[in-house]
Amino acid sequence: MEYRTLGKTGIRISEISFGCGAVGGLMTADRHAEQVEVIRRALDLGFTHFDTAASYGDGTSETNLGKVLREIEPEITLSTKVRLGPVRPDNLKEATIAAAEQGLARLGRESVDVIQLHDHVANGEWAHFSLSTDDVLGAEGVLEGFKKLRERGKVRFFGFTALGEPGALHELVESGGFHTVQVYYNLLNATAGYPAPAGFQALDYGLLLEKAAAHEMGVFAIRVLARGALTAAPRIEKKEPRALSPGSEYSRDLERARKLGWLTGGEGRTLAQAAFRFALMRPEVSAALAGCASVKEVEETAACSGAGGFSEETISRLKGLWESDFE
Repeated sequence: MEYRTLGKTGIRISEISFGCGAVGGLMTADRHAEQVEVIRRALDLGFTHFDTAASYGDGTSETNLGKVLREIEPEITLSTKVRLGPVRPDNLKEATIAAAEQGLARLGRESVDVIQLHDHVANGEWAHFSLSTDDVLGAEGVLEGFKKLRERGKVRFFGFTALGEPGALHELVESGGFHTVQVYYNLLNATAGYPAPAGFQALDYGLLLEKAAAHEMGVFAIRVLARGALTAAPRIEKKEPRALSPGSEYSRDLERARKLGWLTGGEGRTLAQAAFRFALMRPEVSAALAGCASVKEVEETAACSGAGGFSEETISRLKGLWESDFE
């Protein structure tokens, strides 16, 4: 495993970090022995950062991760997240503090290294289902709640998940108030790192990686596998899952991913490994989050660290696919 610095925090973390979300299912299930086995293997392979959230399994991920960490007591860094929506609390600052403290209680810890906002952020016509930038940056907003948590020794650093309206996300980065950001970035929508071509149908994140790096923010690349579309055996969902990013609905991403079979093979590379190698090519990325559900997935993902990126020829071919929206 190779390591990178998490922006201006100065923390050194594994460039592939362990995500405890619900997609893999491991950390939100009642499978303690398996959770211990998988996390021990991840630690053996050099994973040093673990990421969870209150919304993963309605708090079960935090609870389960806390149990495992108390049992094996590893030397790691840890991040969790708070979500305040969809109904805005009257006092966002106090609601942020309360939500973070509830997460710490589930984890069984006095503090975490990083706390992050999990709500979508948007202004204007998008704002009805999201927090606005004023909700986050205002005098009694989320950011002030994070600062109060730091004063109380509950968190060291804070960040946000960059989902919502791109303009609002850029505004949060430009505020200079946050240390980290989770950026949607994968082979199917790479607009956080490459210019969006004309007619691109998914959401354009407007080179958000570069903006974050200019403000010395630590960057976690999220949805690297596009909810599993970029795997050898993607799930066929009975019901279309809610798209985190407009234009990247799961069924559409499955169709796009089928055009990437040429990335596999050679040196034992799988499509999932190609996806992680692509994310790790960007120096702005501090770590790519991997939701590993088994020892096999931990080993497959860890092998991507230090494996090198793609050739110019491969990137050129990818750009051609992006320009035609994979047609």
